[in-house]
Amino acid sequence: MAHQHAETASPDHLGDAPGTAPGGAVPAAAPPPGDDGADAEGRITVGALLAEPLLRGGLVAGAAGLDRRVAWCLPLSETRRYAEDTAGAADLPGIAVHLPATVLAAAEGADGPGALVQELARRGAAALLAWQPPGTWSDLKAAARAADRAGIPLLCLREEADYRTVSRLVGQKALAQTSHVLEYGARVHRTLADVLARGTGVPAMAHAIASLSRCPVLILDEDGERLAWEEPPDGAASDPGPIIAALPPAGSPSAAGDGAGGGAHPVELDLRPAPGRAPVRVLVTPIVVGGEPYGRLVMIERSWPPDEHDLAQHRVIAEHGATLTGSEMLRQRSVRAAEERARGDFVEALVHGRFADPYELGARARHHGFDVTGHFAVHVVAASSLLPVGRDYLRHTLTAARIAQSMEPEGTTLTAAIGSTIVVIRQLASDDDPLAGRQEAGRFARRLRRRLLDALGDDLRVTHGRPGRGAAGVATSYYEARLAMGLAWHTGADHVCGYDDLRVFAALKEAAGSAEGQVFARETLSPLRQAGGDDLEAIVLAYIRASGNLNAAARSLNLHRNTMLYKLDRASRALRMDIRTAEAQFMFWLAHHIETLSSVTQTLADELSPPAGDAQGRAPGDGGEAARTARAREGSDGPGRRRTPRAGT
Repeated sequence: MAHQHAETASPDHLGDAPGTAPGGAVPAAAPPPGDDGADAEGRITVGALLAEPLLRGGLVAGAAGLDRRVAWCLPLSETRRYAEDTAGAADLPGIAVHLPATVLAAAEGADGPGALVQELARRGAAALLAWQPPGTWSDLKAAARAADRAGIPLLCLREEADYRTVSRLVGQKALAQTSHVLEYGARVHRTLADVLARGTGVPAMAHAIASLSRCPVLILDEDGERLAWEEPPDGAASDPGPIIAALPPAGSPSAAGDGAGGGAHPVELDLRPAPGRAPVRVLVTPIVVGGEPYGRLVMIERSWPPDEHDLAQHRVIAEHGATLTGSEMLRQRSVRAAEERARGDFVEALVHGRFADPYELGARARHHGFDVTGHFAVHVVAASSLLPVGRDYLRHTLTAARIAQSMEPEGTTLTAAIGSTIVVIRQLASDDDPLAGRQEAGRFARRLRRRLLDALGDDLRVTHGRPGRGAAGVATSYYEARLAMGLAWHTGADHVCGYDDLRVFAALKEAAGSAEGQVFARETLSPLRQAGGDDLEAIVLAYIRASGNLNAAARSLNLHRNTMLYKLDRASRALRMDIRTAEAQFMFWLAHHIETLSSVTQTLADELSPPAGDAQGRAPGDGGEAARTARAREGSDGPGRRRTPRAGT
């Protein structure tokens, strides 16, 4: 039934009486439908309806529109009821309009029946079914010419093809085809749902889709990276690289497949993987979960041009496959997010020493592969893109943390986002040699910055503490890395530096923590700030950095030499000593460094719990830096008080 031909009557014989053979009839074959009388999407076409005995041989005009899709049939009176409310809108898509032929023949005016035909075509009607009532026969030549111009099929129906009979036929065909598609879709969904229930991953889902469709299947993530590539069991091995390169970018108009309501539908594309080769038909289906794009499912047809029936089946498989693949990707994301949260909690407990007892530490360490007797160095990553500003900082933080976690699969690496920084704990191979351990930590810090540079920007900084043993060593190494980060921002140090690279500040930590040192810094710097604010202070610092070279200091500040001399004289009067002498320069330099170190240390004391021991794994209460920091913290904020972490320190 589906492959029989429709007949097109010549316009010169459209007025012949019933039963008269239309002389000069020219057979015109409808486009080849599927095996079940449907188009490539599983819906009934006008050409498929013409194969029915009730409508066979009734096409009189508009053969160009035989591929229009029909979902229902309505009488002309129903279409006119809401015509005024939908003026200018295509409100009749998929509707075959049944109307008496006498209405077309009796249409008057400048355009005659053409006005009615044009109106229904503009409103998107799929076909016009002109019914010849019993005892009448109307001439449809003028209507046929209008239908040809509009490209809408015009059928001349016999007297037994009244509205009730034709609407029942169209409804039965449409519903039968819909139920057939739904039944096939249910089988596909059940098969793929079994794969989803087993939780075997995206590659297993791609394998199931390839087995159902008998064509290669490619699954990409939202960034275009390949997640899975599967070929049918009887297919030859091939490289998906040319297909990936030929695909349009996700989100481009040619690759858009998002339907109304956020549903994803396949889009047919003809690609040429290589110049001079035959094109390849692919079905690209967006993978959308909750309105968020997760990637794309690509099915590659094995023949050119593809078979229409196979294409209809592949569309059903693609729609269900994209939906269930999205569910599997969501499940994997949830699992990965849970693992990252657990790892982040463990890292935060490590760097802050928050374990109830050694048994808790041992149990959690075994789960995360942390050697409680190994040597570790803690690295801190900071950048402006990690600050909680705008909408992208969470994405940048997550991306950078995952890059750092997977950067070096060999060895133990634990990564977590803490505040506006990313903390990376790396186990070192150099266990007994402190110098080799510090060098290894520095090399890893440089590699880490190179890998994260594209994701976080040029202002990226990486600092690291000295290596330490076990959980206590990690806590102290983290404290030193955070201290180095704060000092690096204040002093403009290199983008990659360690605690040992700031030896001057390390030597001054006792003075910065003492009351005498803080009083010395305040009494030295206050007169200068009262006399000229930050301007004089910056000029004196530039002069000291230039080793007392007046011209070099003036050039670094873009000042005239005489202006520089005047500013230095003002600074000398405020300090009550000649800043050009070595002793005065040393006093000012020492006061500035003590104040900077004290400020950074106080900020960290406000943010952090003190580490459990120093870099050598000393226990609390041994008089080390941890105990001193705890006493300073309790003296400033009181025990147990914590504040929100500040960016960049």
